[in-house]
Amino acid sequence: MAEPLVVDGEYLKEVEKARRDLRALISSKNCAPIMLRLAWHDAGTYDVNTKTGGPNGSIRNEHELGHGANSGLKIAISLCEEVKSKHPKITYADLYQLAGVVAVEVTGGPTIDFVPGRKDSLESPEEGRLPDAKQGVSHLKDIFYRMGLSDKDIVALSGGHTLGKAHPDRSGFDGPWTSEPLKFDNSYFVELLKGESEGLLKLPTDIALLDDPAFRGYVELYAKDEDAFFKDYAESHKKLSELGFSPVRSSNKEFAKSSVIIAQSAVGVAVAAAVVILILLIMSSSSNNREYANEIEKARRDLRALILAKNCAPIMLRLAWHDAGTYDAKTKSGGPNGSIRLPEELNHKANTGLKFAVDLCEQVKSKHPIITYADLYQDSNKPVEEGRLPDATQGASHLRDVFYRMCLNDKDIVVLSGGHTLGKAHLERSGFEGAWTKDPLKFDNSYFKQLLDRNSKGLLKLPTDKVLVEDLEFRRYVEHYAKNEDAFFEDYAASHKKLSELGFKQSGGINVKTIGVALVVSIGVALIATLLHKGQYHITH
Repeated sequence: MAEPLVVDGEYLKEVEKARRDLRALISSKNCAPIMLRLAWHDAGTYDVNTKTGGPNGSIRNEHELGHGANSGLKIAISLCEEVKSKHPKITYADLYQLAGVVAVEVTGGPTIDFVPGRKDSLESPEEGRLPDAKQGVSHLKDIFYRMGLSDKDIVALSGGHTLGKAHPDRSGFDGPWTSEPLKFDNSYFVELLKGESEGLLKLPTDIALLDDPAFRGYVELYAKDEDAFFKDYAESHKKLSELGFSPVRSSNKEFAKSSVIIAQSAVGVAVAAAVVILILLIMSSSSNNREYANEIEKARRDLRALILAKNCAPIMLRLAWHDAGTYDAKTKSGGPNGSIRLPEELNHKANTGLKFAVDLCEQVKSKHPIITYADLYQDSNKPVEEGRLPDATQGASHLRDVFYRMCLNDKDIVVLSGGHTLGKAHLERSGFEGAWTKDPLKFDNSYFKQLLDRNSKGLLKLPTDKVLVEDLEFRRYVEHYAKNEDAFFEDYAASHKKLSELGFKQSGGINVKTIGVALVVSIGVALIATLLHKGQYHITH
């Protein structure tokens, strides 16, 4: 493979923007399985002896794309072209591997370290280097050993079959491997050990994992220990994505910082918000901080898969905002304390429709018994009085009253209003109808662009939206964010962090603020440290 690219600061910024676009694309198209397959098939041709093949983008070449094993992948190539056209500086080799990493993360899988710098190649390897699903143990070992991978890699990477389904027109086989083919978990291994299950697929190469004692040991481990599977999968996927590629560990601090951040789309931001809710709703009094952190990490993965499957990012963000947005800095009451789940507060007019989001969070909570409801803050088990949330029919003075009460400022008002880039208003909930942007499941700066566009038709502008243009202090931020998406993301991250921490304080000897913020950062509310994000200030979704 060719020498690595020189990856400068501009290239890194493009990679992070491409990551955001991939998250939005994969979430909206539900195409995670085929994106993972694309990444695997581009990388899986590597030969460690001849140093040929591997993750070099050559799969886009017509000759290689026409190989039998790559049937159907033109769909994924075309989808990636949508992202490539916006970020032409990024190599195809990096883009395809980044798509695979994002596909795993979006569907609830582990975070995989991604290092850019792969060069594109126009030379395609000969056909026959990828696994043949009709073969057995010796074939699998031949294929993976040729790449320089191990038995553990074979089994861990086979766990990628937890996503997607086989198509008879592509492989000669038909059906999904698991009952939830858009959720990345360890169910592939659980199903393997069950034997035949009606409606679920087991390829000869799957069955081979049980026939070989070395393979079977890993299957049994991963079936009972999802954490072990996720850890090993992340390591094996990274190895696969870097075959023949020697990442240059730059001293560039910007890269070191960005390489551990999870870029956010609507799903990512909603997960962040929903996990904040879970942290505030629930705390284990009998568990140490590490156990709690581990449970939150698992809940985060479940939330990712749930939000992707249900397309419920906007309402999850609305739930988070409405729980936090009741804070009163003078009385130290309200705020992000989980009280929104209580019937009296949930029945406030501004919270119409949010029972759906609360019920979805309950599905996740029920899977994590170590996490129990507890009072994190004084009065957290008492609902606040009605009327603390913004009224969409009001103007600038009302917005300032509501936000200043929380000790937030004019910049916070405008940047958090940018959350309306997600979702739509519903007549039965708010008296308004319609979406604020053309792509209501993608988080970007289009809300501000639409506010300034006098000719836009068919899109919603609430009275509280219009005042952001009419008020001169608000308007300067609107204009700034409309032309500078990076500035919007950076400021949104800071403002969302402030919102999510309103009223945080020590509780029972446990530094709730430290735990909450650390967990939020580690699980993807990484909006705290980066500019790739959005959250939401939905009054009406």
